[in-house]
Amino acid sequence: MKAGLDKKTIIEAAAHIADERGIANVTLKVLAAELGIKPPSLYKHFNGGLDELNRELMLHGWRSLENEIIKAAIGKAKDDAIMAICYAYRNFAAGHKGLFEAMQWYNMYLSEEHLQATEGMVSVFFQVLDAYGLDEGQKVHIVRMFRGFLQGFASIESHGGYGNPLSVKDSFDFALRTMLNGIADLQGGEK
Repeated sequence: MKAGLDKKTIIEAAAHIADERGIANVTLKVLAAELGIKPPSLYKHFNGGLDELNRELMLHGWRSLENEIIKAAIGKAKDDAIMAICYAYRNFAAGHKGLFEAMQWYNMYLSEEHLQATEGMVSVFFQVLDAYGLDEGQKVHIVRMFRGFLQGFASIESHGGYGNPLSVKDSFDFALRTMLNGIADLQGGEK
């Protein structure tokens, strides 16, 4: 085993491979070559092999995204905070296409670890929504709406699915303004 090699270093190397070459190219053989070790050495850190590595990569992605979202939201409130969160999400997905792909289709209720990996991002969204004076049910619906929008938009964008020459950024902004107007309507037009 290569000296100084730990689980964190391995996961970061796997994330780099995913972003550079695509998630399908994250294999134990490719990862071992990248790290300068033999593939069986990875089992010291990942007894479950590639399945465990992929799960850890997904958790790493959600934790990294959470950090970006928290940084983006600091010092902002209401619409400005939501816009910052949404742009942080979109920028993360664009800058980490492979890692973002690894993060999809998780179930936050699968384990306590899965829940914790996404809890920070969700709690930031709920904290921002507190300023709007909405009830808990409305906040849950809004968080789900934004999650669906962000995940879908970023997935389509990262796969080059927006072929129309109209600006994709303009479409993103239009969708955000429309959703923020919907929140204002829930408040009776207040912003």
